[in-house]
Amino acid sequence: MKLAQISALSAAIFMATSAQANAFLDDSSLNLELRNYHMTKGQDDGANDRSTSQWAQGIRADFTSGYFENIVGLDFSAYYSLKLGASHADLKPGLLKVDSKGESHSYGKTAYAIKFNLADMGVAKYGRMFLDTPLVNNSDSRVLPSLSEGFYADLNYEGLNVFGAWVTKANGKTESAFTDYIGVDSNAKVDEEAVKTLGGSYDFGNGVEVNAAYATQNEIAQKYLTEATFSTTYNGVGLGFAAQYGQVQLDGLLERAAKLANLDTKQTSYGLKAEANVDKASFGVAYTKVKSNDYDSYLIGWNSEDDDTGYFGYNSIQISDFNSSGQKAWGFTAGYDFEGIVDGLTVKGIYVMGETKPQDETEYNLDINYAIPQVEGLSARLRYAKNTVDSDTSGVKDVVKTDTRIILKYNIAVF
Repeated sequence: MKLAQISALSAAIFMATSAQANAFLDDSSLNLELRNYHMTKGQDDGANDRSTSQWAQGIRADFTSGYFENIVGLDFSAYYSLKLGASHADLKPGLLKVDSKGESHSYGKTAYAIKFNLADMGVAKYGRMFLDTPLVNNSDSRVLPSLSEGFYADLNYEGLNVFGAWVTKANGKTESAFTDYIGVDSNAKVDEEAVKTLGGSYDFGNGVEVNAAYATQNEIAQKYLTEATFSTTYNGVGLGFAAQYGQVQLDGLLERAAKLANLDTKQTSYGLKAEANVDKASFGVAYTKVKSNDYDSYLIGWNSEDDDTGYFGYNSIQISDFNSSGQKAWGFTAGYDFEGIVDGLTVKGIYVMGETKPQDETEYNLDINYAIPQVEGLSARLRYAKNTVDSDTSGVKDVVKTDTRIILKYNIAVF
């Protein structure tokens, strides 16, 4: 009788465990992406006329599990960028790893995290991951993404979303290794110093949404970003408006050093944007300004060799962020979706005019994207940019930069 009871209990445990294991697997996904990327860059400043190119094949695998017991799960990613060709890598277009001699190489990296389900309202995870918060973030604009190591959590309830992150290491787009975020204390001792960020957004349900984010790295800086957006439809035209304000405040030893040198300890930036969508066409205009200060440009990133945090400005485009000290910039966009004419084809153009004393800067971008309808998951993209910085010296040529990217992607959902 006891043996029968033990056998029944064992069977029940096995069935319950199997059910949880099945849930863990049934809610899992594995996605593969093949990304073929060719980039050429040029720079002509009058004294030098240089060009560089790199060509690489990216292989990317992303596994996301379900939750065992609806509590714990795992994420794992493996990435590799295979060198197909390169020339004059000194301009570092960022497709391949470049050594101290200027030679480019194939390279790879991995990401992994243990995650916890927060009552089906969010997730908490620790490990190496792609991070996308307003003031601490990674980039996926090349063959492989940059990554962050640390802790991240978010919660969503009704229209409220809150997040927080504690980031200890950074990984660049073209690097395999992770480097520490570091600070310098009052005794001039260099040590590990994590970047911390928290923030959130609230959707009022009537087209109005507000966002706020705060981030800090002790002895380096504190940063703030707020944004309000409004979207509506009027006579069949989709309209969107946005305004943002950003601030950097130097902290600790860095702040004291700036004061001793009679340098500014605070920077501010703001932007305004309006967009309209008419049938398959879209139009936009944006204005941004960085307050004049003692630094060349708005302090974007954090103190790590491989930090890849990007600038949040509305006129931050392919080559330039248009965030120089004192710079005012107007940006104009126009796009069209050719659905019904050439299904899968979209075209977008951007033109930005930046003004600083004593020089001006302009850039235009062309972005052509074609999601090939005959092959699911296959797309081709062309991105071209030309940036010109007017010379402020008589007889000296303008600095002209070009950036051309051809990207082929093939996404496969394995399960």
